[in-house]
Amino acid sequence: MTTDGSITRILEAITGKEIKIETVEQRVVKADGHLAQLLSIPEGADVNYRVVNLMANEEVLAHAVSCTPLDRLREDFREELMKADIPVGNIIRKHRLEVRREINWGRIEKADNLADIFEIGEEDDVLVRNYNIIHSGKILINITEYFPVKKFE
Repeated sequence: MTTDGSITRILEAITGKEIKIETVEQRVVKADGHLAQLLSIPEGADVNYRVVNLMANEEVLAHAVSCTPLDRLREDFREELMKADIPVGNIIRKHRLEVRREINWGRIEKADNLADIFEIGEEDDVLVRNYNIIHSGKILINITEYFPVKKFE
């Protein structure tokens, strides 16, 4: 919950398996008031909304939703983020960006609508955390991650 490192690398270390990214949904949206405030951008700005599953073999170990203000990305970074199932941390490393992660909050919730994704019960616990990836003093990406507690006990 409190790590500020690459979740993909951490999951690979824990499982001893390669982690693959499965893009569930990706689209460009216009920032509403909430999203504009969350990302410190003007309302109406273009934001890449991306939902992915992080998987080892066919098992989903994490589910993540990210929001990225497109005007803060270099064109080559934007193209990779939007066209491929590549972990964000790998894209950051490839482009040699100096970034830091700021944890905003973390909590435990019931799986509810994520139960099917993780193949657990709706009443099972899920760790949830939200953080920003900061580059050049600005929010580059806001990410909310979900982890099924049962799979890591």
